[in-house]
Amino acid sequence: MVDKAENEDPSPETPSPFEPARKAIAKADATAQRDPRAIEEAIKGFDEALALLDDASLEEGTEKQHLRGWAVMGKANAQVNTHTKEGIEAGIQGYQEALKHFEAIKEPNPSHLADIAAVWGNIGHTQFRTGQKEALAQAENCFHQAISILEKLPWKENARFRHQLAATYLNLGNAFARQSNPAKPEVRTINAFEAALRILEDQPVEEFAIGSLVANIRSSVGRALMWSSDKSNLQQAVASFDETIRVLAKIKQKDDPRLAMEMASAHANRANLLSRAQPSKESIQETISSSEFALRIVKGHEENNLLAAEVSLSARRSLCHAFGLIIGGQSAEKQQEIHDKASDLLEDGLKLVKTWESRGARGLRPSAQHLFHLGCAFYCTQQPHFLPEFVNENLNLEEPDQVMRESAERTIKEALSRMEKADAADSEVANVLKKTLAKVEAPAPKEEEPKQEA
Repeated sequence: MVDKAENEDPSPETPSPFEPARKAIAKADATAQRDPRAIEEAIKGFDEALALLDDASLEEGTEKQHLRGWAVMGKANAQVNTHTKEGIEAGIQGYQEALKHFEAIKEPNPSHLADIAAVWGNIGHTQFRTGQKEALAQAENCFHQAISILEKLPWKENARFRHQLAATYLNLGNAFARQSNPAKPEVRTINAFEAALRILEDQPVEEFAIGSLVANIRSSVGRALMWSSDKSNLQQAVASFDETIRVLAKIKQKDDPRLAMEMASAHANRANLLSRAQPSKESIQETISSSEFALRIVKGHEENNLLAAEVSLSARRSLCHAFGLIIGGQSAEKQQEIHDKASDLLEDGLKLVKTWESRGARGLRPSAQHLFHLGCAFYCTQQPHFLPEFVNENLNLEEPDQVMRESAERTIKEALSRMEKADAADSEVANVLKKTLAKVEAPAPKEEEPKQEA
């Protein structure tokens, strides 16, 4: 969550000589917010504002120093949002420069102090995004710096300060969560999230800014607890995602795409949790409902939005897991219908992973492994004659994913064992399965080393 400096409008009766620079900053900021693809245009706008502020005829003082800090901070935000290593490094340097401008203001008012806290928060958020252990510790320190400033401000009387303080506690909780063992969530993580919720107590969640932040906090609680080994934590995680969904539904402004993505994510995470719980008729149906709802929301966005792809893959896994639990008790016709639907979900999901990995995206491999394992299981029990084709299409035998290779090996052996019990061990399907098993078990070919010339 990247904060912006507060740009106070001058009195209309006294036009300020700084107005051209102020307008250039506002325009550049609007460009960056409107379209992530226009980042370069936004950076040029901030550079234009800084050039205007370098005019020696403009009097040095609080307003000039503040606008410089605002322009440098806006440019740093844009650089960080390029998501490149160079952009992130340039952004952190920019934040440090902005900090110097804001701290140089001799008699800062509360808004100026909030700007300083915003810079600390942005440095922390950028460090957090790198995911490196040392950077996470630095992020934690930055969030503490921001909180120590904001808590001294009259945040109960000021909507901006209140929102900024709650958002910083949210970011601190996420930093704690990233540093802890997912199976054993730390108390300090939940304490940070609860502090954020207390700050927003009794605030109107129907308003976009409040509701979206509360939903984000609730969802973060759920994510921090959803891999816990403690049953009560898992129940709390489900409750957190339920509350996220309720809060999002209350927000009056429905046209912001971020709300739809948050809703899809909450439903996908809820489905994930329910799919791992002790199965019951109710839990299976709820898993199916939430998974299908999440997929409807992200449909059409999976190939151009990484978060949408992640949500889609999670929902596909949970939905197919639920199908696996109910397929055995269905009629032959219904079994075929469920299998066909599951096959499409799994195969399209694996293609989606390949698409994103070809673009350099990381972190989707576990999803591919889950989907491949489920696909193998479905074909093994329902259509073993298609299992070799599924394995050959989705397992790269030249450079096999070892988790997927082991899934294929186990499943093919299980399919062959089923055929032996059914006296079909010498059938054409069994022979194809045996050939596929031999390929899977064979070590990947090694590249020949270039021969040394005499």
